Amino acid sequence: MNDIIDLQLNYPVLEGQEKQLKSAMTQALSEIHEILPICEPGGNPADREVGAKWLSQPGYTVSSQNLFIGTGGHNALINAILSASLTNKAIATDELTYSNVKSIAKLFGLRLIPCPMDADGMDPSALAVACETAGVAAVYLMPTVHNPLGTVMPLRRREEIIAVARDKDLVIIEDDAYGFLEDAIIPNFFHVAPERSFYIYSFSKPLARAIKTSYLLAPDRYSEKVTESFRLTGSTPATLSIITLNKLIASGAVSALIAAKRQEGNFRQQQARLLLSDYDITGHRNGWHFWISLPSAKQSADVSNALLKRGVLVVPSSSFAVHETAHRPGIRVAMGNEIDFDRVVKGIMMLKEAL
Repeated sequence: MNDIIDLQLNYPVLEGQEKQLKSAMTQALSEIHEILPICEPGGNPADREVGAKWLSQPGYTVSSQNLFIGTGGHNALINAILSASLTNKAIATDELTYSNVKSIAKLFGLRLIPCPMDADGMDPSALAVACETAGVAAVYLMPTVHNPLGTVMPLRRREEIIAVARDKDLVIIEDDAYGFLEDAIIPNFFHVAPERSFYIYSFSKPLARAIKTSYLLAPDRYSEKVTESFRLTGSTPATLSIITLNKLIASGAVSALIAAKRQEGNFRQQQARLLLSDYDITGHRNGWHFWISLPSAKQSADVSNALLKRGVLVVPSSSFAVHETAHRPGIRVAMGNEIDFDRVVKGIMMLKEAL
């Protein structure tokens, strides 16, 4: 057994789920006549229709004309940036945001402008100020089960963000990496503001990392650019992954797996809070990660380094902070990469000692 306890990466896996995935992939391989043809950039029409049905909600129907298929969340995000011509421009983000967005920003010359948050998410007035002072062209958000905080932006706040975006003519990019853990039906930004919103849904966390498939919803005005962007980046979808995914969606297996991951996430979240009841914890009720607030960035780094020496991996707040002046110190603890929850408990107890 690996002695390193990984509370750093977060790809929720349930015991035994690999058997179901292997069975679906074996069936997909047997349909070799479907695998031989090359997929169109952005996905074949039938596969895009499956995706549109999956992302539609009561009262909010998604058209397959707006849906494009990529090879993972990063792939979809990069193609959204390229399609909306955002390279070398300013993009507003939460003060704490997905760490790899910072890496992508460096790659494409993006200036990330951190905006303060409250319990409901990004402050709309701060976004408006950023537009005036920094020339923001777009806003990147993870409104449903935020990474790293696990918070959920209510519809009222989403509408306030949209009002600013419409007033300032901003592009909205929504990353829904962990949204599958929220059991309430909340319209995403594309549902409410389809004329300016990109929406990213990846299956690496709700299903498995082996399924390198993502859905990207894009406004009508960017349709041709999105198709061209996928073509030029060589990002035709992975046919085997798509056939496997379609089978799992049709059989109800994906929905069942998501329900099971919500249940297990709820259990893990509750247990973690009991173990750390003396600390300031933020997280989603079904979340596989949580945030511990700390007094200083130095303490965050010190605790992370101390745990590393003892064989426990966590993520300090510096990984998520867009700028040092907008630093909310803390540590993210992820519970998705350890199937055996006893190992998670062991890691949390070592964290408690380090604190």
